[in-house]
Amino acid sequence: MIPLATFAAPVRRPLSYGWNFPESAQDILNWEVALLNTFSVASIRALSSIRDFVDREIHKWEKQGVRVNVSESSQSKTLTLHCQPSGQDYNSSSRNLQRIKSSIANGLSDIIIDEYEKFLVTKLIDVNYAYLSERDRALLKAKALKLLSNGRSNGYSVRRSQRKSRVWAKLSEYLEMEDQIMVEGFITFRLKDYLEDLFDFVDQMVKEHLINREYREFLRLLRHFMSRQPRPLPVINIHRDSEGRYRLLNGKMKPLSGDRGGLLSNNGDMFGPDGDDLVVSAVVTLAPHRIVWHGTVDNSSCFDLLSDLFSDNLRVCDGCSLDCTDS
Repeated sequence: MIPLATFAAPVRRPLSYGWNFPESAQDILNWEVALLNTFSVASIRALSSIRDFVDREIHKWEKQGVRVNVSESSQSKTLTLHCQPSGQDYNSSSRNLQRIKSSIANGLSDIIIDEYEKFLVTKLIDVNYAYLSERDRALLKAKALKLLSNGRSNGYSVRRSQRKSRVWAKLSEYLEMEDQIMVEGFITFRLKDYLEDLFDFVDQMVKEHLINREYREFLRLLRHFMSRQPRPLPVINIHRDSEGRYRLLNGKMKPLSGDRGGLLSNNGDMFGPDGDDLVVSAVVTLAPHRIVWHGTVDNSSCFDLLSDLFSDNLRVCDGCSLDCTDS
C-alpha cells in the first residue's frame, strides 16, 4: 500500500484506497487468459475510462489488420479484451497481441495519471492530514491537483510527461510477461516508487501550507500589537548600507532618539548586519503608519517581513542623499 505520514510525526502507514477486489475477479481473469491470444484488463474505478479508450482504439487496430472483439464482465467489474486475428498463424497472432498490449499500456498510463492520481492525492490528504480543517484539506487538494496539472512545484518533478513515462515504463515491462492486469493491484504493488514520490510531493506541499499559515498568523498578531501602541509615529525611514547595517530615522531624516523605549544599540543609531530581528522589533514597537526603505533590499529578511507586514504602506526610495552615504 501507499506510504503515509503526518506532518507532526511522519510515520509511514498503509492506506486503504477504497477499492475492494471481487473474490471472483482473479478466477475470471485466469479463465479468460487461458484462451489463446486473450488479453484481460480488470478495473474497479476506471472501467468506464478503459472502455472508452478501447472503443477509440478498435478502429486503429483494424487498420493494422487486427480484429478485436470486446466482451465485458459486469458482475466482476472486469473488462476483458479478446484478440481474434482471424486467418493468421500463431506467431502472427502473438505479434498482434503485443501491439494491443503496447496500445493498452499507453492508454492505461494516461488513465492512471489523469484519473487515479486525483483519487490518490485526495485520499492521501484526507487520511494523513485529518487533523486539518475541512477547509484546509479542500484548499490543499485543489492546490495539489493544480500543481500536478500545470507541472510546477518545488522539489518534486510534477511534469505530466515525466510522470506518464514512469508509469508507462512499468506497464510495458509488466505486460511483456503478463496477459492480464488488475489496474488497482498494479498501482499498489508495481508503482511503489511513483507512489512514494507522490506522497513526498503532497507532504512537502502540506508542510509549506502550514508554514505559510503560521506566518500569516504571525503577521496578524504583529498588526494587532501595533494597533494598540499609544504613540505611533507617522513615518520611519530605514537605511540599509552596503555592508548590511541599519539605521532608523524619523520623518526629518534624523536618528531616532534612544528615549523611544531604549530600542537602539549602544553604538547610537546603528544596528549591525545581523540586526534584522532587532530592526523588526523596533519598528513594531514604534508602530509607524508607514515606512520608507533606503538602500538595497537584496537578501534582507527584515525587508521581506516588513514588506508583508506593511504592504502598500512601505515604499522603497528611488534615490536620495542616504544612498550616497556608507555609514
